[in-house]
Amino acid sequence: MTIFLNIKKKCLLRRVKNEDLLNVYFSEVDLSEAVERSTFVVVDTETTGLNPKRDKLVSVGALKVKNLSMDLSETFYRIVRTQVLTRKSVEVHGITEEEVKKLGRPEEEVIKEFLFYSKGSVLVGFNLRFDVEFIERVSEKYFGFPLLHYKLDVLSLWKRRGSHRMSLADLARELDIPVANLHSALEDAFITALLFLKLVHPFRDQPLSHLPLFV
Repeated sequence: MTIFLNIKKKCLLRRVKNEDLLNVYFSEVDLSEAVERSTFVVVDTETTGLNPKRDKLVSVGALKVKNLSMDLSETFYRIVRTQVLTRKSVEVHGITEEEVKKLGRPEEEVIKEFLFYSKGSVLVGFNLRFDVEFIERVSEKYFGFPLLHYKLDVLSLWKRRGSHRMSLADLARELDIPVANLHSALEDAFITALLFLKLVHPFRDQPLSHLPLFV
């Protein structure tokens, strides 16, 4: 697993256009570190649609898990200043044009701050590749590199238990986690973090490399 991840990481590093910027926003994670001593950033996004090549980020929510405890003192939530909100997407995430105009910030600024926030961590999410594609499009556009973090989808931990794919809400109910306001990026990140803490517990003494990571 470690060899494969390192090879994939080297392939991604070849895409880096500005190494000076890379050193500012990214630092490597030690895969031999025990899970319980590692830092994870649980992230979720809301978007205008499902196509990362055409649709836009609307919001990014994240929180940190350190020593297998949620750190709610420094959560991350940003609304992106987008001009392409659709009625259908507003019905899903509930962020209105008025909120975007009042609270929205340029996508470059939002992702810059997220890169600082998540530096030196493993990214965690539910159906994480979806969120990564949207964030990476902005990161590559403005900074010249993809998300080089090691990443973990909670669905991979769930499947390791021999369980079938579920929605975030269904999985939360299956593990007796109360579900509140889904489709808010920060609320979804919070629920995902609770799922992660339950599912990763059996791996707490093991090195990070024993988790089903991807890059």
